Amino acid sequence: MSKKNKKPVIAIQSLTCCEGCQVSIFDLGERFLEFLTKVDIGDFRLIESLPDVEEYDIAIIEGTAITKEQKKRLKETRKKSKFLIAIGACACLGGVQELKNYRNKKEIIRGVYPNIRGIDNPDIKSVKEMVKVDLEIPGCPINKEEFFRIINETLDKNQVPKIPQKPVCEECPRKNNNCLLLLGKPCLGPISLAGCGAPCPSNEFFCDGCRGPRENINLDAMKRALKIKCRMEDKEIEMLLERFGKRNEMYKKIKRK
Repeated sequence: MSKKNKKPVIAIQSLTCCEGCQVSIFDLGERFLEFLTKVDIGDFRLIESLPDVEEYDIAIIEGTAITKEQKKRLKETRKKSKFLIAIGACACLGGVQELKNYRNKKEIIRGVYPNIRGIDNPDIKSVKEMVKVDLEIPGCPINKEEFFRIINETLDKNQVPKIPQKPVCEECPRKNNNCLLLLGKPCLGPISLAGCGAPCPSNEFFCDGCRGPRENINLDAMKRALKIKCRMEDKEIEMLLERFGKRNEMYKKIKRK
């Protein structure tokens, strides 16, 4: 992709996160090892220290850029990448660390550090709020099969594919899952982006939207369902929407009439 007769150059970078999405990539096992023989790794510090290269065909970013060094690194990576793909809830939504944006940050930091002088305490932002992102692969962690398909398709076609804007509710019937909302249990499946395979509802745990909202959601209808079916209060609903830092994303994607 980058040069004729040359292998494509891939970067997999980790910012502030638990690196669980990269663990999911490793979970591909031999398929990932075979994939590595078809590309050149320009940056993948989780497995080895590699010198920076001039350009990447695909840069894969996990986590949120919080420190000044991380923000600088992210911007530099964007400049020399043909495609930049954000992976995981942290990169795509802000992650659990964005919870502090919904609270009094000054009080929180005083409860953590005995001396807060010199400690930077910025708002948490998703990757797309800082640089141009060509594609997001959401989830906490990502679906390894979806990741593998998208990366290979990007390399083969020299363009990033689109993720279908379908709700998790479309995946539950394929797994013979009972509707948790109809059972009076909270679930964000109707407004959350599918692609995970509905592992949470399949194990009788509600979908809390780690893949973020799909396009044109009806958030008011979702709130009414949670209030009526699950007897949830407004504060409880807001706290549910704040998980993974997705509340802002939810309000951005409300269907406008």
